[in-house]
Amino acid sequence: MTETPAETYAALLRRAEEDPTVLAFWLGGSRGMGRATQHSDYDCFFIVDEVADSSFRGEFGLGGHYQMDWRPKIDLIVTTFPMFEEMAAWDSPERSFRYAFAHLKALVDKTGRAQPMIDAKARVPADAVADFVETSLDYLINQLYRALKCLRDDDPVASRLEAAEAVKPFLDAIFAVHGGRLRPYYKYLAWELETFPLERLAFDGRELLGRLQEVL
Repeated sequence: MTETPAETYAALLRRAEEDPTVLAFWLGGSRGMGRATQHSDYDCFFIVDEVADSSFRGEFGLGGHYQMDWRPKIDLIVTTFPMFEEMAAWDSPERSFRYAFAHLKALVDKTGRAQPMIDAKARVPADAVADFVETSLDYLINQLYRALKCLRDDDPVASRLEAAEAVKPFLDAIFAVHGGRLRPYYKYLAWELETFPLERLAFDGRELLGRLQEVL
């Protein structure tokens, strides 16, 4: 308990490397994306063998598969490959969490299964992209129509609110047409546009951010 968060993380990584029941391990959150700040936690993901799941969690004092603040600034997730497959599935209510897997790299991947699964969760499934883009654009156009009607009715505040709501489906669509990429969390938007540009746009990320500010 006297260890620093960095020391606790290092011990968990060693455990993942040395324990044969641990099949994969990685960092999530801002640290996993290489965007850590002084405020960042260590979001530690373990994938363990199904037979060892219960005993492994018991050893770490986990009643379930996830515990925030397991140790100071350490969030701990222990799961199995079948459970990870279901996590944030595209057809589930949790699909909005899929961007949390973007740009993550498995630090331990003993079977080679983890990294492809992480990468798949970080995108719109290939067979769903066309429908997702169409639905997003329909939502966008509807919001623009609502915004214009509010202007017609001399209600500029309502118009701006309707227009602001159009930002989300707009970003959903323009990211998805770039290989099924997911709209990033807003705290990562500027970084994502600079580091992984949207090549199919007629203007760069800086101009896009300026246009979004004009909408707001």
